[in-house]
Parts: sequence; C-alpha cells; structure tokens
Amino acid sequence: MPGIKKIPMDGFTGALMAVESFDGTATVLHGPGGCRNYHTFLSSQCYSRRSPENFRKYSQKYFYWNSRMPCTYMDENDYINGAESKIEEILPIVKEVDGGVAVFIQSPGAALIGDNISDMIERLGYADSALVIEESLISRPFSSSYDHTVRSIIEWKGPERTEVRKGAVNILGLPITTKAWADSLEELRSMLALCGIEVLTSPGAGCSVNDIGVSANAEYNVMVCPEYGLRTAEYYERRFRMRCIRPEAGAPVGFDASEGWIKNICKVMGKDPSPALEYIGRQRLRAFNTIDKLVYNQKTKGMRFAVMADSSVLLPLTKWLYSYLSMIPVFLEAEPGEDQGCMKALNAFIESKGLRSHLEKDISRSEPYFVFADGHMSETLRLMDVCKAGVDISAPDLSHFSFIPKPVMGALGSMYILDEIFNSL
Repeated sequence: MPGIKKIPMDGFTGALMAVESFDGTATVLHGPGGCRNYHTFLSSQCYSRRSPENFRKYSQKYFYWNSRMPCTYMDENDYINGAESKIEEILPIVKEVDGGVAVFIQSPGAALIGDNISDMIERLGYADSALVIEESLISRPFSSSYDHTVRSIIEWKGPERTEVRKGAVNILGLPITTKAWADSLEELRSMLALCGIEVLTSPGAGCSVNDIGVSANAEYNVMVCPEYGLRTAEYYERRFRMRCIRPEAGAPVGFDASEGWIKNICKVMGKDPSPALEYIGRQRLRAFNTIDKLVYNQKTKGMRFAVMADSSVLLPLTKWLYSYLSMIPVFLEAEPGEDQGCMKALNAFIESKGLRSHLEKDISRSEPYFVFADGHMSETLRLMDVCKAGVDISAPDLSHFSFIPKPVMGALGSMYILDEIFNSL
C-alpha cells in the first residue's frame, strides 16, 4: 500500500471556524459560493445554532436558505472589476437578518483583488458592528489561524477592565472542532467550580461577543490547548497583565492529565484541588470496576495504536494509553502548528520508555489496531483496512453522530475513550 498522508484543515478554515465559535457573530464569506458549501456543513456539525422557527428568514439573498456563513458569491466579473457593490449590498442584509457583529473573511482568491472592506464598513456606518480579518490565512496552520482570529475579534471589541474578580478565570484554547467541545467545557467549568474557581467566559468556545467585555475582569486565563490560545493569552497579558496558566502535561485528556490540569491551576491560584480530584477519582474507580468485570480486560496489553492529533492532545493521550492500558504507540503525528513544549515532552517520554524503535514514519506500515484521529481520517483508515478500529476525537467527522455526550477532555472524555476502545475489541 502506498504511503498515506493526512491533509490537515488549513488556516482559511481555521479563521472561519474561529468566527463561528462566537455567539452573536455572523461570518460573511467574501468569495465564490464553492468556498461556502463545505464550511457551512462543518460549522453546523461543530456548533449547531439552527432553529426551526427562524429558518424562513434565511431565504434572503446571500443566505439562500442556509443560516451559516452568508456569502458574496463572487463570479468572474467580480474578479476583474472588484466586488465592492456586493459588499455594500450584503452588509445591510446580514445586519437585518442576523444582527450582532458581521465578520468578513476573504477567500484566498478574493484576498488578491484588494477590495477595501474596512473602508466600506466605515463609510456605510457599521464600524461598531462589523469588521474584516484582513490577512489571508490559508498558508497558516489551522490552530494558529484560529487563535489569531479569536484574538483579532477580541482586540476589535476592545474590552476594558473594571475590576479584578479574584478566583475568576477565562478558559482559552478549546476549539469547537474538538469532539463534543461544549460537553468538555461544561465539565471543565464544573471541576473548576468544585475548587472555588469561577469561569467567566471561554473565547473561541461558545463565548458571546458581549462576554468579551467581562473577560477582562478575570484574575487568570487557563489554557486547554496552547496551539489555539497562546496569541490570545499574550493579548490579555500585555493589555491587562493577566497571567495565563498553561497545562504542564498537555490538554486534560485522560485521567492523569485531567488531574494534572486541575492541580496546576489550583497551585498557581492557591486553591484546594481535592474536590475536583475526588470527582475524577470516582470516575477512575467506575472505569476500573467496569474493566475488571470484562472477560477480555487484559486484551489491550501490547495492542498497537496510532494518534494523529494536535500536539497538546497527542502528548497526554499517548502517555495515558501506554501507562493505563499498556498499549504501544506505533505511529504518532502532530497537526501543523505544534506546541514545542508538548513535542519536547513527547520525545522525552518516547526515549525514556524505549519506544522509538516501535514508531513508523508511514501509518500504512505501522499496523495499528486503533487509530485516534479526526472522524474522517479514522473512518477512512478503518475502511482501507489500515486499522481495525478508529476513534474520532475531532472534526471533520462525516460518519459519526452522537445523541449522548462523548467529549474528549476531562474525566468524561477518559470514559468515552475507554468505551470506544473496549467496545471495539
């Protein structure tokens, strides 16, 4: 079988998903209609906002019965003569239909034309409710583009600090492309609350535009995935001297990393982590009792696995599967834009356990039983018989639909991963 290469989502998609992560925004895609179709589907899969009672209002021009990402539908004449007339026409329509803040993202081709969207926004009187992300981000990694766009929206909003709320934090670096991100956010918020820590908001993960102002009053920011939040954290630190607490062992994936995430935050903030650790401990015990009842509870020992994920997920997931289930990594690939600290820690772990000789550079030669990757890739590799089972941990995912919570982060995320593993043996 020839070598298989994963095609990661690019920076253009990252910018669109970042805007879609906010409540109270409308992503206006300045480009041809072909750029809209897949991204509207992806956005609706990651963060559904559809409501049957308000569907008819999206019959308007530029929406065409789709509530997500109204588009200027540029054609060949627009590429030659410019598309300023369409921008002038779409803005009032978007504001009337959706309200909130209109955020223009230009397709790679449209960005080359040089339509001055900022001036048009100013001239039409929408400077306080519309903005454009000027950069063409397609050549950037998905994660850094996502982070850059979140920061750009926050900078445009210009929050002002009115007080410092002791014991309050913002959660950064949790993209809506993470599987069941809203359930992960809810559990992380609950675990922090057990320790007396209040979460004000979560820029990049369901934060409303109005809540951006509140975010300036947090005492700290806490990071989930550094790839998706470092630039945003730098803005808060520079503007408000708001320190960001970074995870020492990557994102809270697996019981160990979830405990480490909580301990690290509580240590910096002077809080007692015991209530949250007791909660995780109960989930640990439940997992142990469930595994203990299985007739094949030792079957995971020596089982081969591959992970294709962001570095901050790759690190804790690899360590946890190795230590908790005695599984052997045979292929590890970080998404572009990896966090250097996580990669350094991963390499140190691989060397310390003598795992380097087990790793293949081509997943088609690695013969994994499990592949942990985005839903599309994990299912594709399963259908190609590269692996026996795929576990989806992020978007895109065109084949799996969940009616019950299946997060990746936190204690519940650990239970989801275990459920997928033992039900695939």
